[in-house]
Amino acid sequence: MFLLSLYGTTEMSSRRGRLGSVHSRPDGTFFNKFKSLSKGPASRMVMEARRQRIRSWSSSSSTGSQSHIRPFYDNDNASSAPIPPELTDWLIASQDFRPGKQMSQIFLADESVAEDVVAAADVSEGDLVVEIGSGGGTLTRALVKAGGFVLAVEAVSELANELERFFDPSHVKVVNEDFLKCDIEALVKKEMGRRPGFYKSVKLLSNLPYHITTPVLQKVLPMRSVFSSAVLMLQHEAAKRFATAVPGDRDYRFMNFFVQYYSNATYLFKVGRHCYRPNPGVAGGIIRFDLIERESVPGETTDDLIAFAKLSFQSKRKTLRQTLNGFKGYSAEYIETVLEILGLSKLARAEELDFYQLVELFKVLESRTIQAKPRPVEAPKKLNW
Repeated sequence: MFLLSLYGTTEMSSRRGRLGSVHSRPDGTFFNKFKSLSKGPASRMVMEARRQRIRSWSSSSSTGSQSHIRPFYDNDNASSAPIPPELTDWLIASQDFRPGKQMSQIFLADESVAEDVVAAADVSEGDLVVEIGSGGGTLTRALVKAGGFVLAVEAVSELANELERFFDPSHVKVVNEDFLKCDIEALVKKEMGRRPGFYKSVKLLSNLPYHITTPVLQKVLPMRSVFSSAVLMLQHEAAKRFATAVPGDRDYRFMNFFVQYYSNATYLFKVGRHCYRPNPGVAGGIIRFDLIERESVPGETTDDLIAFAKLSFQSKRKTLRQTLNGFKGYSAEYIETVLEILGLSKLARAEELDFYQLVELFKVLESRTIQAKPRPVEAPKKLNW
């Protein structure tokens, strides 16, 4: 009766999420339940009850000075009490922090999933691990427990400050920078120089914000000299597409070529949407990239090949002779001739060619050893007036 009088019968189904029971709208979109919890008298009561519960839990579990911050890792006791199940709720409510949709702030809150991700990355003592967007620290704690030293790159200042307070600096170094803008190679070299000969490998792990998936991959995968592997938590459909899409599929695109050129990608497992806070409405997927070094085309740079592939996939419905016409001086007749020599259709599209066929096409085009066949000129038809 209280809910009916507060929200009305017609809006009750769409507003139940304010009390934390429903996180999606009828139109399929989702909303941030923590933002919604700050509106309305009933919602304020729920939030205040949560904060009281957190304060009482924290004060009863802390020793010495009274503080609402409970360290995740204790220097004196490596086997300290585990993270509470509602880790992210606890962090957000205690600091009055609101995850922002504009930054795709969806935190992993299931510690068992974090341990599975760390196991998939083969993290052990002596590994230097770069983590993008540590957020609530669930994955960070699992990395510390596995024995790795973590460079936690976190763009949000509030979260970076709390992570510095939560974790022992001898196990975690927090870097308050935007990963896409920072010089990650310099940070890694600086840390390795601080402890020469200690680190046996450098790996990258992240529960990656969905909206920066492509730019992060384009920055990380070419860094074979820095990272040996990368294990990322992406949107389920994106992770499957990067690892399993083949030529002819509607999802086969330039990033599939890019991923295959720089790494061997393996889809590992699916993560249910209930493992995140707030609930994103879609499942996550874990994918591993083992970075590799490929031989460049003689006389050409890798950038030329990547630019060639990107242009080839730029217009999905156009043929290669149309998309590549004029690129580095290629003529339509020259492209058709090379395609014919390679046994491919003159009307071939980039998404129909596999990785090796596209690389071979680039090599032959760049060799400039084939004479283009001129197109036959048809006589004009006679018109009967």
